[in-house]
Amino acid sequence: MDLGLRGKVAVVTGGTEGIGRATALTLAQEGAKVAICARGAAPIEKTADEIRKAGGEVLAVAADMSKTADIERFINAVTARFGRLDILVNNAGTSARGKFLEVDDATWRADLELKLFGAIRCTRLAVPHMKQQGGGRIINITISSAKQPGAQSMPTSVSRAAGLALTKALSKEFAADNILVNTICIGKIKSGQHERRYAQE
Repeated sequence: MDLGLRGKVAVVTGGTEGIGRATALTLAQEGAKVAICARGAAPIEKTADEIRKAGGEVLAVAADMSKTADIERFINAVTARFGRLDILVNNAGTSARGKFLEVDDATWRADLELKLFGAIRCTRLAVPHMKQQGGGRIINITISSAKQPGAQSMPTSVSRAAGLALTKALSKEFAADNILVNTICIGKIKSGQHERRYAQE
């Protein structure tokens, strides 16, 4: 299937495993030039090698999406390498959940910095490039519990609910600029972070 992505530049945060890895590989297979980031240098190089072996062009940058300087360095590297930015997939995140009275401020801050502010900062840097070239696409990965949160689902359900609101507001603000903003509310999936958590229990 030709999705019309050949020559497009796609950014995928948290691109080394699970949804991020699958997204980056699929985009590359469709002909997009892909830029991925994650905190670990070794995992990101492994995924980058997979993309190259599949015939894709990739830029791999070790960067922490909870840190403003890392985000700026990553997006600047993308535009310096490829000269444009067409697609942004805000995927970086972890599945953090606990009882409300047991979640401390540091855990709340870390979750919001990574999932909400990471998406905000990446989007803020990506949108001017999309506007300049006449449009773009932004996909924010959220979860189904952002709509129907359960007990002991914090801070993730709250930060992802904020991501839903962010998506809706952005979609209306930038529609006139031909920038389509959507979210994918995922359910339970098999991923590296969940496998590591189960192994510890």
